[in-house]
Amino acid sequence: METKQPFKALSRICLNNWHYIDRKVLTLSEGINFFTGHSGSGKSTVIDALQIVLYASTDGRGFFNKAAADDSDRTLIEYLRGMVNISENNEAQYLRNQNFSSTIVLELEQTNTKEKQCVGVVFDVDTSTNDVNRLFFWHTGELLKEYYRIGKRCLSSLELREYLQRTFSPERFYCGSSNERFRRQLYDIYLGGLDMEKFPRLFKRAIPFRMNIKLEEFVKEYICMEMDIHIEDLQESVMQYGRMRGKIEETVEEIRRLLQIQECYQDYDEKRNGAKMCAYQIERLEMLRLEALAQECRDKIESRRGDITDGERQKEGLEEEQRAIQGEYEEVILRIANSGYSGLKAEREALEAELLRLENSKDRWRQTAERLKKWRDEDITPNQVLWDIDKFAECDISEEELERLMESLKDLKDDLEEQRQETDADLRRIKKEEREARDELKALKQGKKAYPREFEEARFELRNRLHECCGKFVNVQILADLLEIKDERWQNAVEGYMGNNKLLLIVEPAYAKIAMDIYQEMDKKKFFRASVLDTEKVTSEAHPARNGSLAEEVRAKEPYVQAYINFFLGNVMKCETVRELRNSKIGITPDCVLYHSFRLQHIHPENYTRCAYIGEVSMRQRIRRLEEQCQRLQEERLPLQEQLEGIRQKMQLERLSQPIGDYLGWLTDIQEIEGKARQRDQIAEKMERLKSESVDAWESEKQKLNEKQDAKKSQVVKVQETIWNYQKEIEKLHEELLQAEAGIMEQRQKLGQKMQNVDRYEQEFHKYLAGRKSVNYDYLKRQRLSDLYPMREAEEAAYQKLVEERSGYVRTYPNRTFSTAIRDNRPYDELLENLRCDELEAFRESAKEQAQSAVEHFKDDFIFKIRSAIREAYQRKDELNRIISGLDFGKDKYQFVITKNKGADGRYYKMFMDDALQIHPSQLTDSMENQLDMFTMEHENQYKEMMNELINVFIPPENATQEELNEAKKNMDKYADYRTYLSFDMQQIIKGQKDMAIGLGRMIKKNSGGEGQNPLYVALLASFAQVYKINTPARFQRNPTIRLVVLDEAFSKMDAEKVASCISLIRGLGFQAIISATNDKIQNYLENVDKTFVYANPDKRHISIQEFERKDFGELEVR
Repeated sequence: METKQPFKALSRICLNNWHYIDRKVLTLSEGINFFTGHSGSGKSTVIDALQIVLYASTDGRGFFNKAAADDSDRTLIEYLRGMVNISENNEAQYLRNQNFSSTIVLELEQTNTKEKQCVGVVFDVDTSTNDVNRLFFWHTGELLKEYYRIGKRCLSSLELREYLQRTFSPERFYCGSSNERFRRQLYDIYLGGLDMEKFPRLFKRAIPFRMNIKLEEFVKEYICMEMDIHIEDLQESVMQYGRMRGKIEETVEEIRRLLQIQECYQDYDEKRNGAKMCAYQIERLEMLRLEALAQECRDKIESRRGDITDGERQKEGLEEEQRAIQGEYEEVILRIANSGYSGLKAEREALEAELLRLENSKDRWRQTAERLKKWRDEDITPNQVLWDIDKFAECDISEEELERLMESLKDLKDDLEEQRQETDADLRRIKKEEREARDELKALKQGKKAYPREFEEARFELRNRLHECCGKFVNVQILADLLEIKDERWQNAVEGYMGNNKLLLIVEPAYAKIAMDIYQEMDKKKFFRASVLDTEKVTSEAHPARNGSLAEEVRAKEPYVQAYINFFLGNVMKCETVRELRNSKIGITPDCVLYHSFRLQHIHPENYTRCAYIGEVSMRQRIRRLEEQCQRLQEERLPLQEQLEGIRQKMQLERLSQPIGDYLGWLTDIQEIEGKARQRDQIAEKMERLKSESVDAWESEKQKLNEKQDAKKSQVVKVQETIWNYQKEIEKLHEELLQAEAGIMEQRQKLGQKMQNVDRYEQEFHKYLAGRKSVNYDYLKRQRLSDLYPMREAEEAAYQKLVEERSGYVRTYPNRTFSTAIRDNRPYDELLENLRCDELEAFRESAKEQAQSAVEHFKDDFIFKIRSAIREAYQRKDELNRIISGLDFGKDKYQFVITKNKGADGRYYKMFMDDALQIHPSQLTDSMENQLDMFTMEHENQYKEMMNELINVFIPPENATQEELNEAKKNMDKYADYRTYLSFDMQQIIKGQKDMAIGLGRMIKKNSGGEGQNPLYVALLASFAQVYKINTPARFQRNPTIRLVVLDEAFSKMDAEKVASCISLIRGLGFQAIISATNDKIQNYLENVDKTFVYANPDKRHISIQEFERKDFGELEVR
């Protein structure tokens, strides 16, 4: 077989910024190239890059990393950016984190002319969003000199486009972002004219090729691949006919449902009319009742108006008699007045009123005197004040004496106010001290130290500011909290000497500088007493404490605190006597006598009493002192409280706060009482004399006339009340009349608006009244109301039945958007009439037409295409067998065999392949019963059942579950695949006196090792030879194509001899190959390949590739 035809060889691969490869150019042999390395070393990285260009596909679906052994599932962005890890929070980490560009370029060289061309793709990556832009390109000539780079970076798509436009003429380059356009040009022109469907499908499936597959499945997967039959038109046509048949049946069923609705509506309408008639009669009876009530009101109003006229006449007579009695009464009054008695009586009443006022002044003077006498019990009252109070009580005080008393009382009041303020101030001070002491005592008993407020506030602000600066919580402590005194005997000495230094603010050394920067910016006036210890610097130098120093008695909780204690107390020596003090530069005794700078002094006691904060001992001492202080303050507070209460009571005593004129006025009134009383008694004597002479008789007559006047007045009032009652009754009757008339008008309007066919209802009503003996309209109305309730119930039951029937209908036919609650049946009746007259006939006619269309589609779109696909499979088999027949396998030969499916589906084979089968849809009958049987012609009766079976396969079940739909889809795909009706096998032809053919299907299934792989590789390579048109006779002109075959772990279960045989076959067919395998199988390949590429990726971040020509293979064996 001729295999030396020219072809386009893959000569070089250029990769820039691809996965763990920053920059690499691989130079390939025209023959057999071997990629080796451990699993994960990067072999599949290069193979995936190669596939991106050959498929013009950048999404990687279906081929990325399929050749790898680690089952990872990479994406384009992971390849481009070089993903190295997944962090704990599930975020990807990459090698490339700045915007960049990547290129993949394949250099193709024609073997006879050595002409070169390059095809490739450039990617621009935005790492902030992971957006990727691409540009496919082609140009003549070899790889660009700088390998598509400028300096240390890769050319971007824009830069590459400009370079190509600047360097090449338009016919010598192409660039664009459309993968479809690039793919067409790639297969039609650049790669020599390859089938756009067969080549990528075969190439993609061959790379991860494995031997654990049945021979028949292998042939289907790699040799006789699926073909798109496009059954959509057939399926739609058959389904449309099914829908037509269903529509006719649905229409008949819908008409039946609508008739049921019509029947229910008629029953409901009858009951509704009966209830309406009853309701009309109730309304009419109510109108008659109201008319009778209105007439009754008019009669009563007329009667009461007569009663009011009679009452008015009676009232006028009584008022005339009343006026006569009034004249007589006034005459008697005039007689009494002329006698002088009335004047005396008026004068006496005035004097009695004046005396009442004077007595009131006397009482107020007496009450004030009683209150003033309480001053006698007070020690602070001067004698002069007591004498003046006595004169006041005896009503014998002059104006000057009264002024003196008022002034003296004011002075006493001012003195008391001054005492109250002083006592109150002392009491508040003591209470504050006691409250603070008790609060501190409570905090200490709870384990809290009562630090001065400004230190606590400084600590709080410093801690907050540190949190803002550092982004996390930084603890700020007070030095005293981090210290303990070992020996209580030296407690006071440590507390006293440290003074305010024990209140230093402490942070860890790592935050000391930040803390001091923050302290510098804090409020100076507020926090000048607070200090921050430089823990970083104090620990940077050694501060050893001297033996016998006060530092030995202090234990710190942190090493950086101990460093400061050693610095501050390490030179302060513990002493017992003054002699020892004088022998020390700095010394202190347990009772806090300090020697410092040649000066002896006592330490301020507050430093080790009230301001003692270090350790548990300081807290116990402080608690004891606070308890004593609270007891002392309580003893001081109680007497002050009693004293303050006494002052307040004295300030409530009478102090003559009213103007002096009020008191002098009271005194004058008291002095006038006696004269006014005498004057009143004299007038009383005169009145008594007049009364005994004539006034008594006149008074008696006046009394009688007054009684007669009251009697007449009562009679007038009684008559007037009767008239008012009649008027109110008339008003009430008027209201009842208006309500009745309004009710009548309302009833008339209601009957006029709500009721249709009023005349018929009115006739029925008169018949009803004529048959009743009673004219009690209220009784008749109640009787009809009792009839209405069951009628309404019957109407509602009929309505509910109608609604239920309609609801069931609407659920069945959701496209009918009729209301189920409407009270008439018009839309349902109109639809029923329309379905009866028009739609049913239209559906029958459409079903006939659609049946003919389904037959046409089944014949043209399915049977013909399946038959054509089967014939093409036979042609492909013959072509492959011609290729295989030219290969040398020693005595053995191989061939493909395609036959009718030996299983149940094979029964359809003859139906498809019978050339005499013809379909004449025009001959179908018009009757709907015969339309489903689409093949009734006599010569086609042989196939009609199986044809109808297949047609039903392509009709999805209605109202099916998802599982049923999936199963139906599976069956559709199965029977739309021409391979369903065929069986595939390979035969081994053993040459001898008589050739013997052995089927390999069962043999390969039994042999899991290398014995069974050879025929499969023969078949796979033959398929590649067909795609690359290697078998085209030399007399036919054709363009050279690529002949690249990529196989991963291709011969994993073969020994070295079988590997050599398979590689020899690849070489014999004239293929350029890339074979990938792990380095543990390297010795099986080296003698049979032309070039080896060794991959390594030790740190999982950088892929290295070493190239070895055949002459250098010895180095690999040494390794």
